[in-house]
Amino acid sequence: MADPATLKASKLERKTRRTRLQHERANETDASISREEVLAALQRILVSKDFPATERNRRFLDFVVRQALDRRFDKISGYYVATEVFGRAPDFNPMTDPIVRIEASKLRRDLEVYYLKRGGADDVCITLPRGGYIPVFRRGAVPAASHDPVYDLQSLSVHALHGETCALAQVAPPFRGRLVDRLVRQSGLSVFAGPATSNSDGLLDSDTARELGRRNGSRFILSGDAHDEGNGGVVFTARLHDGKTGQLLCSERINGDPGLIEETLFARSLELHRHWAGKFAAEVAGPRSLA
Repeated sequence: MADPATLKASKLERKTRRTRLQHERANETDASISREEVLAALQRILVSKDFPATERNRRFLDFVVRQALDRRFDKISGYYVATEVFGRAPDFNPMTDPIVRIEASKLRRDLEVYYLKRGGADDVCITLPRGGYIPVFRRGAVPAASHDPVYDLQSLSVHALHGETCALAQVAPPFRGRLVDRLVRQSGLSVFAGPATSNSDGLLDSDTARELGRRNGSRFILSGDAHDEGNGGVVFTARLHDGKTGQLLCSERINGDPGLIEETLFARSLELHRHWAGKFAAEVAGPRSLA
């Protein structure tokens, strides 16, 4: 356990970072915009069908906007968002649970969608710049999206599951459809279905993986191909790509009949996702604080 002096120094450092971020956001915000104008802009976003955020992330946006208007910047932190918006317990630790960072990435992408569709003509725009959760209020069109896309660690794109001429090819569309439907119902992930066709050899190339990642905001791309093993069996090679870099993260062979392959692929997809999402989230968070 850290000594009191270390804890005090860590808290002071966090407070200093929040104060610096508050000043940066204040410089980006148009001071001529009234509270009423901001609340009207917020309401337009929250009721719009072109704002695809979940109900929880709508509360997230409402919370940080109102706290900023009340100048309660100390409440705009991962801890308070988690406990007062997401219902996490009072012992919530944002350094070990990345839920707020993950949902903030989704919220930023959903705001971009809104302003690309209906919100481009809004008099006042609300953005949530990366690096914190303090919103910025501006007049006129929202600034162009960053060239560095936001990749959702809780998102999975299922590309073509290629079967060529093997036994699995006879049930390839239902197999792929059943897997996607099951992931949607049981995984808790944001699931995207990629093209139904694939390269001739079934191998997803890195350029395509990066394009799918940018298009869907998915950090993970699942693909695979199958071949007959003989005696009625099938060998399915499942691959998981990083949608940001195109890197092939892992490749696994699954043997069996189509039903067994589907069951095993579903379970392994979740296990691999948990492993790599946790690894990437830890890299983003950096070293854990002693606080």
